[in-house]
Amino acid sequence: MRVLAVSLVALASSSCRPSATVERTMPVANLQTYGTVAIRVHTTAFAAQGQAMFLEQDVIGHLQKKCGFSAVARASGAPADLVLDINILSVGRSSGGWVSSGSTAYVDSLLVLTDGTDGQLLGTAKIKGKSGGVIINNAAPEREAIGAVAKSVGELLAKSGCSGARVAKAIPQPIDNGPGTGSGSDAGSGSGEPVGPDESKRPEAEALNEAGKEKLYAADIATALSLFEKANATLPDAKYQLNICIALGALDRWDAAIAACTKAKSMNPPTTLAQKIDNRLASLRERQ
Repeated sequence: MRVLAVSLVALASSSCRPSATVERTMPVANLQTYGTVAIRVHTTAFAAQGQAMFLEQDVIGHLQKKCGFSAVARASGAPADLVLDINILSVGRSSGGWVSSGSTAYVDSLLVLTDGTDGQLLGTAKIKGKSGGVIINNAAPEREAIGAVAKSVGELLAKSGCSGARVAKAIPQPIDNGPGTGSGSDAGSGSGEPVGPDESKRPEAEALNEAGKEKLYAADIATALSLFEKANATLPDAKYQLNICIALGALDRWDAAIAACTKAKSMNPPTTLAQKIDNRLASLRERQ
């Protein structure tokens, strides 16, 4: 009987550890060139309002241990190379099984990464945290599930290049078209139609794009996608098309996301944006 009791305790212990699962593209981005990080935690769930501070603290702690960032802190308005938005979508409990003396807590969250320099979205990840199912010293299981989410964020970013020495960002070189030739005195021919995008529509497109990002940070992915599509329809641009790709990925529409990123690459993006598109495509193909 004593041996059986010890075996049952060991089984309960091994099956009641906190855990987290990642249900999105992995890795989320190439983070080797990012040095400083700002973290913003949101929640759309009333039950999670008291958990946001714990999640923020835990994520900062895990990133400081696992990553090579020079600074990781709560977003305060100061410039940061990388911005992490984490939205707690829901918090709940389910009754424990035969090895549980209490309840198991679950926390669903959405992680969104943004380049803090140019505001470009980089990727998303959906993370589900689960407590061990055994309440010790009356500790809230939700706190344990939050810790599992934070640990998973650190592991995910470590796989995305946050560990090790930082790599300098490539500085895009201005295009030199030369002094040109000819007197420029010819009247020319043609209809006089403007060449290239109509930049007079840029403010409208930017407003739609920014509104889309705010919706994504709030985990309203479908509305974010619609706004990104409207921005790109207003003024076609590879950066808006990339955001369409990222939103489609966040909706698990993998084939459509790859097609959207492929289209973004075909729109002659600048070098730094082209690298982000390539990273996203590589992540999407790895997910498949």
